[in-house]
Amino acid sequence: MIECLERFGRHSLLSYKALFGWLDPKVYLLVMVLNPLSQLLFFSVLVNYVYKGEGLSGYIGSNALLLCVMNSVFGIMSVITSDRGMGTLQLVMTSPVNKAGLFLSRSIAHVLNGLITSGLGLLFGIIIFQVSIPFEALLPLSFVWAVSIFSACGLGLIVGCFCLWTPSMHLLSNLLASILLLLSGANYPHSIMPEWLGHFSQFIPLTRGVQLTKAILNEGDYSLVLTLLGEEFLLGCCFFVISFVFIKHAEYLSRVKGTMDLN
Repeated sequence: MIECLERFGRHSLLSYKALFGWLDPKVYLLVMVLNPLSQLLFFSVLVNYVYKGEGLSGYIGSNALLLCVMNSVFGIMSVITSDRGMGTLQLVMTSPVNKAGLFLSRSIAHVLNGLITSGLGLLFGIIIFQVSIPFEALLPLSFVWAVSIFSACGLGLIVGCFCLWTPSMHLLSNLLASILLLLSGANYPHSIMPEWLGHFSQFIPLTRGVQLTKAILNEGDYSLVLTLLGEEFLLGCCFFVISFVFIKHAEYLSRVKGTMDLN
């Protein structure tokens, strides 16, 4: 069991380094740190002005959580798109290894990276806006964010599967990122949305994470953590199952057509 976990973690680290190890550190900082922090600063200043500083800690925390979109959407999408671009997707798909474990292990590093990016965003918001966060809130907040980012990575992997059928991945990924930003409830309550849109937002990741982040930071309310966290984890598992079904279907089509280029 321990050997399997070690192999799982080693593969996750190696696959992440293979994708991003060639990047110049300055490029990484600009894309993964400065760009998300500028997004956090913009929306935090906006909600601070609109709501006159009321509940600012929750809005800063919610926008810090949304910084994981760069990792959970664009990062996890590259798990498949990079293999296709470099011509190694055929080797991955024909290997006898369990595909569910393979892609799950390659996703874990992006979950951790998203958690680090969101943590940096929260620290940045605390320093800039001089807000205080209870120390006892950090541990439950970390669990909430980890599960929320896991769920978002599952949806990102589903989008990544579409690279097998279409080359227009940037359009799909940017659309998904915008949907997560708009419907999560981070910058305005769901009560002002159309009713059908509010119901739809319950089936996308980060919505419950944003709700719990606001409840924890603004009200110190932990009563819904286990319930909503369980729902978010179940949603993430459903996303990963759907993505694995897509991968298996693509694997079947590749055997029928004799190619992984299915578009």
